Amino acid sequence: MKALKISLALLFSATFGLAQTVDGLPAAIPMVPGIYNTPPWEVPQITEINRDKARSTSYSYASVEDALNGDRSKSRMLLLNGDWDFKFAFKPADAPQDFYKQKVSGWDKIEVPSNWELKGYDIPIYKSAVFPFRPVNPPFVPQDYNGVGSYQRSFTLPANWKDMNITLHFGGVSSAFRVWLNGKFLGYGEDSCLPSEFNATAYLKEGENVVSVQVIRWNDGSYLEDQDHWRMSGIQREVMLLAEPKIRIADFHYQTKLDKQYKDAIFSLRPRLDNFTGKFIPEGYEVKAQLYDDSNRAVFAKPLQRSAESIVNEIYPRLDNVKFGLLETEVKNPKKWSDEAPNLYTLVISLVDDKGNLLEAKSCKVGFRSIEFSKENGKMLINGKVTYIYGVNRHDHDPVKGKALSRADIERDVKTLKQFNFNLIRTSHYPNDPYFYELCDKYGMMVMDEANYETHGLGGKLSNDPSWTGAFMERTSRMVLRDKNHPSVVIWSLGNEAGRGPNNAAMAAWIHDFDITRPVHYEPAMGSPKEEGYIDPSDPRYPKSVDHAHRLQNPVDQYYVDMVSRFYPGIFTPDLLLNQANGDKRPILFVEYSHSMGNSTGNMKEFWDIFRSRDRLIGGCIWDFKDQGLLKKDSAGKEFFAYGGDFGDKPNDGNFCINGIVASDGRPKAAIYECKHVYQPAETQWKNQQAGVLEIENRHASKNLEDYDLFLSFLENGKVIKSLQIPSVAVAAGEKKELNIRKYYPNLKTGNEYLLNISFKLKNNLPWAAKGHEVAYNQLPLTSVLEGIKISEKPVTVAQKSASGLSLKGTDFQITFTNGALSSYIKNGKELVKSPFLPHFTRPQTDNDRKGWKPAKKLKQWYNAVPELTDFKEIKAGSVYQANYQIIKDSASVSLTYHIDADGGLKVDYALTANQALPNIPKVGMQGAIANDLQNIAFYGKGPQENYIDRAFGFDAGLYQLDIKNFVEPYVYPQENGNRTDVRWMAFTNKQNGIMVVADSLLSMSAWPWTEANINKAKHTNELSEAGFVTLNVDLKQMGIGGNDTWSDVSQPLPQYQIKAGNYKYSFYIKPVASAQTEKLMAIYKKLK
Repeated sequence: MKALKISLALLFSATFGLAQTVDGLPAAIPMVPGIYNTPPWEVPQITEINRDKARSTSYSYASVEDALNGDRSKSRMLLLNGDWDFKFAFKPADAPQDFYKQKVSGWDKIEVPSNWELKGYDIPIYKSAVFPFRPVNPPFVPQDYNGVGSYQRSFTLPANWKDMNITLHFGGVSSAFRVWLNGKFLGYGEDSCLPSEFNATAYLKEGENVVSVQVIRWNDGSYLEDQDHWRMSGIQREVMLLAEPKIRIADFHYQTKLDKQYKDAIFSLRPRLDNFTGKFIPEGYEVKAQLYDDSNRAVFAKPLQRSAESIVNEIYPRLDNVKFGLLETEVKNPKKWSDEAPNLYTLVISLVDDKGNLLEAKSCKVGFRSIEFSKENGKMLINGKVTYIYGVNRHDHDPVKGKALSRADIERDVKTLKQFNFNLIRTSHYPNDPYFYELCDKYGMMVMDEANYETHGLGGKLSNDPSWTGAFMERTSRMVLRDKNHPSVVIWSLGNEAGRGPNNAAMAAWIHDFDITRPVHYEPAMGSPKEEGYIDPSDPRYPKSVDHAHRLQNPVDQYYVDMVSRFYPGIFTPDLLLNQANGDKRPILFVEYSHSMGNSTGNMKEFWDIFRSRDRLIGGCIWDFKDQGLLKKDSAGKEFFAYGGDFGDKPNDGNFCINGIVASDGRPKAAIYECKHVYQPAETQWKNQQAGVLEIENRHASKNLEDYDLFLSFLENGKVIKSLQIPSVAVAAGEKKELNIRKYYPNLKTGNEYLLNISFKLKNNLPWAAKGHEVAYNQLPLTSVLEGIKISEKPVTVAQKSASGLSLKGTDFQITFTNGALSSYIKNGKELVKSPFLPHFTRPQTDNDRKGWKPAKKLKQWYNAVPELTDFKEIKAGSVYQANYQIIKDSASVSLTYHIDADGGLKVDYALTANQALPNIPKVGMQGAIANDLQNIAFYGKGPQENYIDRAFGFDAGLYQLDIKNFVEPYVYPQENGNRTDVRWMAFTNKQNGIMVVADSLLSMSAWPWTEANINKAKHTNELSEAGFVTLNVDLKQMGIGGNDTWSDVSQPLPQYQIKAGNYKYSFYIKPVASAQTEKLMAIYKKLK
């Protein structure tokens, strides 16, 4: 073996001019001869030097028992995470050249894993679709600005590793790196998101060893990593040493094949052995395999076994291929793995010598499952059951650590998604840390595993260049080789947005042949020139990218993908695809949809009403999981989440990285609650409300609803008056069942509003959530909403009066109108209203508004509207007054009628008259300001999180109390926020007093500690300045938030969530209050009803 290794090194040296060491191995950096004297990181055909073949994640154990338990801390593994010596240079010419020859001193310390940009070296760069460096000239990268990080640390091997084969493992390095061990060149690797392993055995010594690493920020591989995320560098995943015997189980691959009834299975195993002894494997060495259930009981009657010699010397036929299973057996009715029931077994594979001594044992989790697509309706089938993809796109991100996530960080992400009813994560756009897949196996989270390449800034140029074929193939095949044993991986994805070409086809072909158990995905696999009707992109008939017709097949997608995949559909896009008469029966997946940038993620219910009701539609993946804000401080020390451009990075794409349904720090945002409800596995509706009969639908693929505890809660005017657990209801997957709950009703008293909450909760603790976790919920009306407002008008003293205003005085209050608007409200000497309440038609612009459909231009009459008082008149002396405003000349006007009651309360009747020829109205409502200290908010409406008319299905009406800090939603780029729909009343108080707004019908209300102008101007949360008052919006309604995308007209709300110009009326009542107690506030509400 050593002779062979040296020969290969000498051959490589002759080809690339490597410096030689005494034993014939390269000492330093190889250079490719020619005019450029090119380093390997500018040669696309060189992606690795001395790197071991990719393999599945597994550790070597000294006993079967330890392998079965799977605690890697008891394996032959030594972590090298922690502090390393570090030196940074802005370009390769300034980087240390010979530092690996001796121990360094005086260098900085840096944590490994980490991204050096977040440790104060160079800057992070955010670009969505353009390369972060110039010039763009593949495979070459800049020489004058290309950061280099040099690392070094020492270690001592465990004493019991003597005579073992030692592998140095890097989990992920961004983006190219060289490594030396004890002054000797060990190897080179590219691909920021897959492991690089090097055989370190020949370079190690007793006592202290020194490993040196040099990382180059940009290399030829950077042209394949043009993804929409922060561009950061360094050793960003774990570093470890792995010890294995000289004859080792290098890798293994299992497959499970279910029979046609999805009951029994064939378990097949293919081990791969390495022999580093330089001798033939002795007779009598054997590989053994046993499968264990979740109670650690052996499944096979006796272990599977095969001689090591026969595995190593396997003969491949000339006209066919070898059988996959070198070890194989039938398993009777194993528990199946699915996202709903992630049943796992443990495989222990061991190697014993000719005396029966254990050399090593390795293990992995096994899931028995199948994935296919129905020939009848194109739906996805897991174990024969229709399964939808409730998916999300996820980047590795932490606001402080960047890409260097801890195991706890990863676990929180996966748990959060599982708890919010997601069942698939697309690893956009690169393979994740191995621990991620381990968790997905365990929790029941399906994975679309995506190769680390995207060439967005070059389109499909490299996908059509054969000099890059090896790099494409390697990134894909190495991912598959590493992750092949994870049952959670149900789809392989060829990368993202790298055009279409033979390199894509080659990767798909390799996967299809290597792994016959999983489908292949790629977006875009669009256009098939061999088909009649194909239109090439140079043809004037070819749709523009902003035209949703470009999402149609042309005329069919490429043969090498197993599904039709599209980005960012409009609500009409699914039917456009389904109605193409091209004969394609493949499933349709919207692998990026519902662009959740800022205040967004509307229309989820409408999308899923379509997905569930049409053949071939299998679901989609929201873009995306987490805001990619990085924590930063301004000059005053105030923290905020930064985005593109905030570090001086140019060019940049600003806040286009802030697309999450959770915040940068992982806090769930309002949007994810809507997702949870739309994705929920049980849906309850009235079958016969009068008789108290529910219809319960089970949306599960295989799970029965009797597996959940079932709870009912009855609300009277928003307050829970009765809660109880009732017997679980048995509803089979995909079925519906009626349930009469009339016997559980409380006494329903007239003059009250009653609501019913139905909740399905976990019966037992699960790895991803505790007993009692709510998985599904619905709120249904038992009675009608209480409408109208009844007051007793009572004249009060007119203290001052003018043509446009007046001041009214009562025993302990004073109400002032200025220019026809309520401008001051003083109660017991406390001024509650601080600035006029006027008709208002706009909201702070959302990202969808500002960057997408641009309503400020399309609806500009309303954005430019300024109420102009036309007259202010007395209707009834001291009690009823009316102000009339022109809003848009000769086209729109508002009448406000004020009624003063005996308690000093004020009822406001709002009437808008608008010409129907006007554009749609952003908002019908009023805006004013109340005292700054009234920041404790109680309300009866949908909550507790913010909600909007097109994102309100996941929120129940009830009584909620929040301070204003938790009432608003602190979007990274400030915008419209904090709205609540279906509001019956809302109160703002301090410890002594406050003000209450009661609606005559279901209204929308919001409040901010800032002005709307400030929100529109601010670009970060630290730029929001408290106004000295609370801005209060009391609206009939505002348009929806939309969210199909954030760059075109498709981002606008659906027609049913827009407000057509016309006539609108509503009323509300304002009253000072002396208590924040909900009981007293509710009494006021009841009195008015």
